[in-house]
Amino acid sequence: MEHNSNTIPAVARALLVLEELARSGAELTFTELCDSTETPKATMHRLLATLQERGYVSQSTTGRYSVGVRCFELGSMWAQKLDLRSVAAPFLQRLNQESRETVHLGVYEHGDVVYIDRLESPQQVIAKSYVGRRCTATCVATGRVLLAYSDHAEIDRVLAEPLPSYTPHSIVDPDEMRQLLTDVRTNGFGVNKCSYRDEVCGVAAPIRDHTGRVVASVGLCLPEHRFSEERFPLLRDLTLQAGADISVALGGPAAVITHRVAADVAPPSTS
Repeated sequence: MEHNSNTIPAVARALLVLEELARSGAELTFTELCDSTETPKATMHRLLATLQERGYVSQSTTGRYSVGVRCFELGSMWAQKLDLRSVAAPFLQRLNQESRETVHLGVYEHGDVVYIDRLESPQQVIAKSYVGRRCTATCVATGRVLLAYSDHAEIDRVLAEPLPSYTPHSIVDPDEMRQLLTDVRTNGFGVNKCSYRDEVCGVAAPIRDHTGRVVASVGLCLPEHRFSEERFPLLRDLTLQAGADISVALGGPAAVITHRVAADVAPPSTS
C-alpha cells in the first residue's frame, strides 16, 4: 500500500480494512481481509482488535467480520447534513429564483466551509462552483458566517494560523479578521467582495437548529458587476429571509436580527 510522508500507515491500513468491509456488503473471513487488503496476518490481528474495541468492526459467531455500529453512528451524523439539504431545498430554490444568482448551502469543517448544496444562476455570466467544494472560511461570505458563530477556541485556533491570501482583497491580518467576524455577529450576515476570487462577491446568512446553534449558512455568489450598492439591499434581504425560513423549518428561531437594523449596513468597498 502506497503512502506519503504526511500519512500514518497504521491509520491508512485501518481505513482500508473498513472500506473493504463496507464495500463487500457481506461478512468477510480473516483470511479474505488479509488477502484483499494485502495486510500481514500479525498486523491484521492488531487492527481488528483495535477496531472491535472501538466499535468499528464486529465479529459474528462464525468468526467473520463486518462493519460495526460505530460506523453507522458516524454515517448518521453525516446523514443529518443530507437531511439539512432536503429541508433547505425549497428555500434555496426560491432564493435562486428571486435573486437569479448562484445559491450555496454550506457547513463548517475545520477552518473551511464545505458546500453541500448549490443552485446555479440562470444568467449567462456566473461564478462557477460545485457541491463538495471546500473554501477557506475566512475568505468567503458563507465561511465567515460559520466561523463568526463558532466558539471562541475555534476562532482563536483559525486566527493563530497564517491567513491565506488569494487576491489583493484577502484579509491576512488576524486582528482585522477578528473585527470582521464581530461585525458578522452584530449585523447578522457576512459579505465577501473579491477576497477569494477576483471579481466574485457574496453575501450569506446563518442557519440555526432547534437549539439556536448555527449549523449551516446560506449564501449568494455572483460576479462583482452585479454586486452593486443599489442591488445589495435586495440580495442581503433575500438571503436573510432564506436563512430565517430554513431555521424555522429546522425548529430554530425565525431571525436574530431585524431587517431594519440590517438595512443600515452597506456592503464593504473591498474584502
